[in-house]
Amino acid sequence: MRDVLDDDLAELYPVRATDDVRLARLREQLFAEKPRSRSRRWVGIAAAAVAVVMITGLVVLLRPVSRDAPATLPVKPAASLQEAATLLEVARQPTAKYQRITYRIWQVMGVGDPYASSAIEFEYVVWLPTAADEMVVIYRRATGGQRPVAGARRPVEDFTNYSRNPSLWESFCASTPCKEETAGQPLSTEPARRLDDAAAAMLSPFTTNEEKAALYRRLAESPQVRWDDGKVSADGGTTMFTVDPATGQVTGMEQHKATDPRMPSDTMTTSVTVTTEWTDQRPS
Repeated sequence: MRDVLDDDLAELYPVRATDDVRLARLREQLFAEKPRSRSRRWVGIAAAAVAVVMITGLVVLLRPVSRDAPATLPVKPAASLQEAATLLEVARQPTAKYQRITYRIWQVMGVGDPYASSAIEFEYVVWLPTAADEMVVIYRRATGGQRPVAGARRPVEDFTNYSRNPSLWESFCASTPCKEETAGQPLSTEPARRLDDAAAAMLSPFTTNEEKAALYRRLAESPQVRWDDGKVSADGGTTMFTVDPATGQVTGMEQHKATDPRMPSDTMTTSVTVTTEWTDQRPS
């Protein structure tokens, strides 16, 4: 057997006739090695599954995931409106039946004789189907939450019975496909008003990712529109949006538009928090 092994080793490691010593060392080294156990091999494979793999200069961290979870690479958080627009454009298409969008709104309302104003809390919930020719379901309600702003405290009903509910977007949609009509409208040439003009399209559940990405880029054309770790504001403006740097989606809005002299000038007149999730269930 060793003669056969010598021939094989000689083919793998060409040696000169005078290198019998080297050939003997190779043979002895081979016979001296013990076969690796299967358990040790599996330990090595398991360790490799959580290792950092280098592929053509790209670092990918492999980690256990659920069987049905999509394979995704880490995404660098956006550092500008332009980068947030790119995140929206490359976002994975949903597989669930409905997009459930919840708006938590604080709206300042006033009533007279005697005058009083309070921030009243509302909740809007939208179930937006992903398929065509499906009914859109929207629930709107006042939660009963109240924050007095000026004057005597009055019941929530005094405000909600005599004032319109907050209007966050302009379009009406009974069934899919839906269209937010303000998404493509021109923005003011005054930088301070550009975010006001964009508010309806930024908050509307009917604005597509592509339309919102285009809107981000139009806003970013103005140097006075600033990005600060997801907070989007304009010099001299009264509206500020919060954009999630990880997804590019709008998660909130604040407005300071106190027009009644009986209210403090720095009053936050509207505050909106937006949360989005995907589901296969909705109310009938």
